[in-house]
Amino acid sequence: MDSASRKEEQITAFHRGGAEVAEFRGVFSSAFLCALCVSAVILLLSFPTPSFAVFEDVPAGARQAGFGGQAAALEDTLSLYGNPALTGSSRKFETGANFLSSERTTQGPAEFASYGAWALVPRQAYGKMGTLSIAGLYRDDGGVLTQKMISFGWSTWQLRRGATGVLDLGVNFKILQLAASSGGDSASGAAADLGMVFRPDGNHTVGFSVLNLNNPSFNAGTLKDKAPLVIRLGVSERGADYTLSLDVAKRTASAGQKGNISLNPGVEHAWRTQRAGLLFSRAGLNLAERATALSAGLGWKHLASEVSYGLSVPLTGAIVPAHSLTLALRFGDQDIEAEYERLIKQEIKYRKDLVEALDESARRENLLKEELASMKAEINSLNVKLKDTQEQKASVSNEKERLSAIIRRQAAAEAELRDMAEKRKADKLNQLKYDFSVDWQSYLKLKGGGAPAEVLKSSLQRIIAQYQDSGIDISQATVELRSLLK
Repeated sequence: MDSASRKEEQITAFHRGGAEVAEFRGVFSSAFLCALCVSAVILLLSFPTPSFAVFEDVPAGARQAGFGGQAAALEDTLSLYGNPALTGSSRKFETGANFLSSERTTQGPAEFASYGAWALVPRQAYGKMGTLSIAGLYRDDGGVLTQKMISFGWSTWQLRRGATGVLDLGVNFKILQLAASSGGDSASGAAADLGMVFRPDGNHTVGFSVLNLNNPSFNAGTLKDKAPLVIRLGVSERGADYTLSLDVAKRTASAGQKGNISLNPGVEHAWRTQRAGLLFSRAGLNLAERATALSAGLGWKHLASEVSYGLSVPLTGAIVPAHSLTLALRFGDQDIEAEYERLIKQEIKYRKDLVEALDESARRENLLKEELASMKAEINSLNVKLKDTQEQKASVSNEKERLSAIIRRQAAAEAELRDMAEKRKADKLNQLKYDFSVDWQSYLKLKGGGAPAEVLKSSLQRIIAQYQDSGIDISQATVELRSLLK
């Protein structure tokens, strides 16, 4: 009986322990499910929800997007939105269009799509060269808001030249309109952008700009916001096949977000082809609170047209890539390679004709030399005959007359030989002058085509080394070289 009682107590304790374990498992499962739900809620709340922002400094062009964002020192047509002083370097009429679709602005999440077009017109005002810019942007924020902007700008070109570099200034006047799609409410305003660019040489640019200087406010429907004041400082370096850019920007509050500071490093490499123009590859990074992103881009430039594509992938929040596309047209650009080919063919033909003329001149010169040698031998023979025939006085006068005639012929031949030598010398000098003019025109086309300063200096040094001490005037080349070396 005692043994059976102990077994029954053990069985009872075992069942009681199993019930406690089951109860503990149930409590643990409930707690785990609650923790999982809370974590899910916290995770969902941690993702920033899209907000509506107005007139921010988003990259307008695909090249800027590929570099990581708008830049204050990147030499590009659409940099007029980041620094209005950059467009002054454009010396030809340019126009184009751009598209951007993104779910991220420089302040944080904001789903939108923007469309834009622009035109640059180089002009001269008050004796100073500059560029007039006209641009327009239309932006749709998810069908809830629409933003429209029209910009009129002016940028100087080589406003102040000094020993340390060139300083240029620029300004944009913008007309802004914000409209709510649902209620039909709209608000309008105006803003101004100021920019400054310093170019110490042909390869480096330092830019500073202030965007939305007056920080205009808008009230449309339920949205009350201000266009953020943006201060940008950037530097860029251009080589034969690469471009480096670094930009720092500070923004005031917008879209319900506090202001932030961003850092944008970017790099571009140019791949040259023989006939198909230039190919570009780009990469950049945007480091900013709520808006960090990695960017890449491609571009193709041929003759007067350029197409660029940019891709930006956010590194925080929802990872939805942004896409940007730009088409640019430059009127007045020429096919430099075809122009060079035409000039080379023309120079080859001229050189061929000149070589033939020089060969003919050399042949005639040899004939004259042979004739002079024959005349000299004949004169010597006549002199001998005169000495040997002194007794023949009757024939002396005839021989003297013949000798005088031969001497006159000799003098005429020598004069003709001198004239031919001077003509050959003049032909060679004219050839050198022509060659120099062809090389100088080629240099001017390189300069007008926007060739780098190193290429221009190398071309000038070659021209000066080739024609120095040749007897022709090359002062314009030496003066141009001194201006580049300053």
